[in-house]
Amino acid sequence: MSDDFDPFADEPRSRPSRRENEQEQTPHSFDPWADLPTRASRRRHGLELPTDAPGLGGMWQGDDASLTLDRGAGQGSEPYPAPGGRILVVCTGNVCRSPYIHLRLAAELDGLGIEVTSAGTGALAGWPVDPGSVALLDAAGIDSTAFRARQLTVDMVEDADLVLTATRAHRRAVVQEAPLGLRKTFALTDFADLVEGLQPDDIEHVRGRSLVARVAAAAADRHHLVHARTDDDADIVDPFRRSPDVFAQMERQTLPALETVIAALRHSAQV
Repeated sequence: MSDDFDPFADEPRSRPSRRENEQEQTPHSFDPWADLPTRASRRRHGLELPTDAPGLGGMWQGDDASLTLDRGAGQGSEPYPAPGGRILVVCTGNVCRSPYIHLRLAAELDGLGIEVTSAGTGALAGWPVDPGSVALLDAAGIDSTAFRARQLTVDMVEDADLVLTATRAHRRAVVQEAPLGLRKTFALTDFADLVEGLQPDDIEHVRGRSLVARVAAAAADRHHLVHARTDDDADIVDPFRRSPDVFAQMERQTLPALETVIAALRHSAQV
């Protein structure tokens, strides 16, 4: 990443077409927060699976990956007041990375009034958690039997106070389809970098409808203080249909960021 990388640009830049842009980008100049467009018209009820999304992208080419799915078991029911705010976690299939992050966050944030859910840009709708992630959750004492994967929708993004994605490609896909998510959508590792060292004054000086919304806003305001990671360092590996070693790698990449985010939310709840 270049030193002028700005992950929280408030306004989309005037950009060439997606095809031209892909030809011009290099690994060191890509700006995941400025790759916004938006489309003149967009689906209200579903997000398209981006062709550059990692993991399941190849499986879904030519398929309709923008179906609306009601909230599945273990994902919450009808919307209800969440005084602490709502966190939405996003990956591709919603069976490996996002349910692992979702259920770990929900367990650790219990008692703060925070609702945590997850969805996939190309979800294996109705599937349970992948056995590889189940093993990791079981080892942490977290029950995942009620979980079912669901397809991401624009409504879900707009209802959330914070959207955490497994990779920057997922973050870009979310914001392209749901522009209102611009300043509240982050790759998990980027968000952890932004909230690390968050001070009480940072929370007190921002507005938001909930604790989660205020922490997200404070994180966005700190972008000038944090040097962005490279994409390889920021993205969480997709372990779908891969060995237990890759699931272990996913956990190693995820846990430090989760611990930072959980600590920031818990500390901010005391402000």
